[in-house]
Amino acid sequence: MIHRPTKERPNSASRDVTRSRVFEVLSVYDRISRPRIAEITGLSRATISVIVDEMLESGLVTQSGSGSSSGGRPPTILQFCPSAAYAIGASLYDDNWRIVATDLSSQVVAHEFEAIPDRSADTAIDALVRGMDRLRNRLDPSRVLPVVGIGPPGLVDMDHGIVKSAVDLGWKEVAIGPEIERRTGLHALVANRSKAGALAVLWRVAKPETTNLVYVSIGTGVAAGIILDRELFVGTNSSAGELGHMTIIPDGPLCECGNRGCLQQLVSEQAIGNAARLALRHRPEGQLYEAHEHHPELLTAFDVLDAAEQGDPVAVSVIEEVAEYLAIAVGNLVNLLNPQIVVLGGPIAEASPKLIESVASFVRRHAMAYPLSAARIIGNTLGPETGAIGAAVLVLQHSDRLYFELPAWTK
Repeated sequence: MIHRPTKERPNSASRDVTRSRVFEVLSVYDRISRPRIAEITGLSRATISVIVDEMLESGLVTQSGSGSSSGGRPPTILQFCPSAAYAIGASLYDDNWRIVATDLSSQVVAHEFEAIPDRSADTAIDALVRGMDRLRNRLDPSRVLPVVGIGPPGLVDMDHGIVKSAVDLGWKEVAIGPEIERRTGLHALVANRSKAGALAVLWRVAKPETTNLVYVSIGTGVAAGIILDRELFVGTNSSAGELGHMTIIPDGPLCECGNRGCLQQLVSEQAIGNAARLALRHRPEGQLYEAHEHHPELLTAFDVLDAAEQGDPVAVSVIEEVAEYLAIAVGNLVNLLNPQIVVLGGPIAEASPKLIESVASFVRRHAMAYPLSAARIIGNTLGPETGAIGAAVLVLQHSDRLYFELPAWTK
């Protein structure tokens, strides 16, 4: 249970900033002394003591033995308690919600999977509420931060929690944030699932010294989440990261956006399946052909990915072509943003180590050598819950304030 301090506390912006700095250091270092916190933050030891005492009283940190001393009294070691509170995040992909509760360090402590019977927005919102209710019933309500993070697909107005459009779902102007707030009593933070995914990667995959990264999700579409100086870059109207609509082939296949040659028309699930069917017409051979000789219409992108991992020549040729297109886009990202890592995720990348390996190799043809020398191209290790974890991180970014200033969710 969250035991909130009873003594009066100043509620000023400067106090919030100071406490936030101490909170961040404690959460990063896990075990640390007051003098070390003062050294890292530049705050006075008196200020550190006041804030730490507040955190000890609230249960956010505990005392855990003594540290070494070069003279005088050994310093007390403080240990951060991630289980002091939980954040809830949810991400929608195709016909299901993945919903997680994480501790304050973004480690998943509980999760739910909720199928969506059809693609209407009302049905999806109903399903999300059901899944959240089940998750709530498994948690101590006094430990749950009173905000939920939501990661739908599509173009999202983050300021108002509205999905402006999600073509795969047929959604337009869906006020998912306000509706969840109305039905649950929780404030809702809404971001495109790939933007949320970038936050998950920052907190769980990247090294602590990583400040700039790009997360690319490849599935039914393609989108990117961009982290600059450890902050999510969203753009002027929350639409930064629409990598799937970067033009790769000017006279390429027509995209639903009206443009031709967009990346997602070349590397998405549908694009990979179509490319494999076309390739098999010209090269009727190998494992992929034998499995789908009479019913190529049943072939999926994941059949192609599996066959490529096993060395099927037709499948390998398809995946290498996909990797070349992706490498053009990734090379442009490296040149433009100079990230430390580019993380390839989503169902397609996570099913194909070969694809990631090929992109990392081919990107040398498209990125300048100097910015590329500072970048790594890696695969995502968080799997299908990436978006949900990132949605929880939307909440955790404010946990230092939420933990102390907002009432516990007791509904």
